[in-house]
Amino acid sequence: MKLRVYFRPAVIVLLLAFAASLSWWATRALSLLLLPLPVFYTLLFLLSAWAWLRIGRLEQWREWSTAGRLLILAPHEDDCVIAAGGIAIRNQKLGGVTRIIYLAPDRRPEVAARRAAEATAAWREIGLSDGDLLRLDLLPPLAERDPPKLREAAARLRTIIDGFAPTTVIVPMFEGGHVQHDMTAALLGLITRPSDRFEVLEAPEYGPYVSLNNTPHRILTLCGRWLLGLVSYYGPPDGIDERPVYKFRLDADDLASKRRMFAAFVSQNAPSLILTKSYPDRFVRLVPGADRAQPFDFRCSLLRFVLAARRLIPARLVDRLLPVQLGTIGRQPAITDWRQEWSSAE
Repeated sequence: MKLRVYFRPAVIVLLLAFAASLSWWATRALSLLLLPLPVFYTLLFLLSAWAWLRIGRLEQWREWSTAGRLLILAPHEDDCVIAAGGIAIRNQKLGGVTRIIYLAPDRRPEVAARRAAEATAAWREIGLSDGDLLRLDLLPPLAERDPPKLREAAARLRTIIDGFAPTTVIVPMFEGGHVQHDMTAALLGLITRPSDRFEVLEAPEYGPYVSLNNTPHRILTLCGRWLLGLVSYYGPPDGIDERPVYKFRLDADDLASKRRMFAAFVSQNAPSLILTKSYPDRFVRLVPGADRAQPFDFRCSLLRFVLAARRLIPARLVDRLLPVQLGTIGRQPAITDWRQEWSSAE
C-alpha cells in the first residue's frame, strides 16, 4: 500500500536518509557490487535535503489580519478557491469585501452552467452570494490567439479595478501551466500603474517548470518517486524564480472551510482537490511592468530534455522516470509566449 505524504517535506527527506543508510549497510554486509545503490540514494538524499533548505529560504509566512477589498481574477471556477479561498475566508471573517471575476467560461453551455453552479455553492459556504461573482467572456478560446480580444479584456479589467478600488488583487501565476492563466497574469502586469495603491499577488498552481533552486517541492516529488514506488509526495506549488513565496496563515477552521468549498466542485474531481489543494494560500508578488515574454527559458529546461528524450526512447518510460507537464496547456508542447498572444497576426 502506497504512503501518500501531503505538504510534509521533512518526511521525504527522512525516508531518503533511511534508504541511503540501509543501502550502505546492505553493501557492507553483502557485497560491494551493490555500491551504486547507496551512492544513488545518498545523492537523492542530498538533493532532498537541499530542497528542504530551499523551502526555508524561499517561503515566508504572512498574516491576513486586516479587512480589505479583495478582488480575485480566475479564468476557471475552481481556480479561485485553489488560489485564494483561504484569504477570502479570512477576509470575510474580518468584515472585508470580496469579489470574484471569472474570465473564461467553458464553451460547452451545459458544462459552463454546471461549473457556475458549483462556484456559487462553494462561495456560499463563506457567506458570498451570486451577486459577488461576475462571469465574463474576456479571454480567447483555449486553442486560439486573439490579440484584439485581449486588448478589450485589458481595458475592461482596468475599468473593473478602478470601479471596485481593491486593496489586493489575486491572479494566477504566469508560470506556463495553462495559457489562460498566463494571459490573466500578463494582462494585470500590463494594466497596473506605479500610482496604484493595491497589491497584486500571483498564485502558482501547476506547470512544466523544474529547478533545483526555485521548485523545491517539485524536486522532493521527483526524489520521492525512487522510494521503491511505495511513497508519493504531494507538495504545494512552487514559484518559478527567486521571488519569495508568501504563505498566509490559516487556522484549522479556515482549512476546514476551504475543504468544504472544494467539495462543491464535483465536476472537477472534488476528492482530489480536497487532498492535494488544501494548503495555506501561496503567492508571489507581481512586479508591474516586468518584461515577461515567457515564464521561463525553455532552452535550458527539463521540459526540453524530456521532449527530446520522448523522441528517442519509449515515451511511457520517460514519463514514468521524469514526469512533467508537457508544455503549457493550450500551447503544448510549447510554452506561453506573451508576444505572440498579444500581437500575433494569426
